[in-house]
Amino acid sequence: MTMKKVLIVDDEEDMLWMLQRNLDSGIPNIETFAAQSGNEALDILNNNEINLVITDINMPGMSGLELLTEVSSKWPDTKVIIMTAYPSNAFENKARKEGAVQFVEKPFDIQDMRKIVEEALQTKSNEQKSDGIDLVDIIQFNGLAMATSALKISKGDEEGMIYFREGKVVHAQFGEYTNEEAFFRIIETKGADLQNIDGVEPPEISMEQTVESLMLEAAVLQDEEEHASGMAALTDDFTTDVTGEIEPLSTPAEDFDDTSPKDTDKSQPTEDDDMTEIQKILAEFTNIDGVHTACLVGRDGFLLDSLARSGIDAEMIGAIASSGFGSAETMGNQLGQGELNMTMLEYNDGPVMFAPVGDEAFLVIVADKDTNLGWIRIAIKKNSAKIEQVASL
Repeated sequence: MTMKKVLIVDDEEDMLWMLQRNLDSGIPNIETFAAQSGNEALDILNNNEINLVITDINMPGMSGLELLTEVSSKWPDTKVIIMTAYPSNAFENKARKEGAVQFVEKPFDIQDMRKIVEEALQTKSNEQKSDGIDLVDIIQFNGLAMATSALKISKGDEEGMIYFREGKVVHAQFGEYTNEEAFFRIIETKGADLQNIDGVEPPEISMEQTVESLMLEAAVLQDEEEHASGMAALTDDFTTDVTGEIEPLSTPAEDFDDTSPKDTDKSQPTEDDDMTEIQKILAEFTNIDGVHTACLVGRDGFLLDSLARSGIDAEMIGAIASSGFGSAETMGNQLGQGELNMTMLEYNDGPVMFAPVGDEAFLVIVADKDTNLGWIRIAIKKNSAKIEQVASL
């Protein structure tokens, strides 16, 4: 039987001795190596074909997270077991499901550790459900370890950074994008080089979200995009006639009034000289496929500005929405849920979303059915402060 090589990494000498002694004597055909730091572990990895790394996450100097990124990029076939004092069933279940990483919570039973090590060593490479440690794993490890660090992502000319403070994501940048939008674009990047740098402070605090909430929002966004793509493909099937000609699906230009953006490239807001500064920002919402109305409404119900599809009474929307928005705020206060960030009413023909903008106004976004709600949420977070600033001038 082929001898398997296991590397144990922990800054606690007693833990190293205990694990090495019990694995050597309890599991046949393995050779164990011990390292008290990440740098010492890299030296061993460079000079030996290691099958399995067992490492603590929190260590002085090079952290377990930095070691993981090195293992991911240089030795993708090497399996990993993480020892952590931070319990997280969600991370553990994900790791066991995907097969790339195993979690063992300290303190652990040595018998349980032996079983996990044996299972990991017996699993053949082609039986793994994952290609190794990936970007999402590293992001989750930072959250799990309550890390203050920076994760650098590089792929060709693209480069991004995610900054963590005590496990929360406090800033992200990717090219021209920042905050949540940068985070979502980063996690969609495949095959990037990763570098986790411990102890790095962010250039600014632009957000403060847990990894779990961001990953959940990313999953919702991905589901919505896939659903929208499926609906688009289904619609294409129904709009193709027997001769193979495709009937146009876009709304005719005359259905929109003069204040609606007319650029067919929805990623570029119309910079019409007749548009107000607020309308230019609201165009970022109406440029999202399916969003046909964006209004800025005062808390007194008076319409401050809008971009709306022809035939829609924006002033009436403002008056009606003011009542609904006030009720949502009151309900949150009565239930002790704090300030309102966003609320949505879903109807047969599509959703209506409200979001406060400062202390004096709120946004109303009206969209068609199957509109990508994730992009609307991103646009609200991105533009609320900008609208408040422009509106106050």
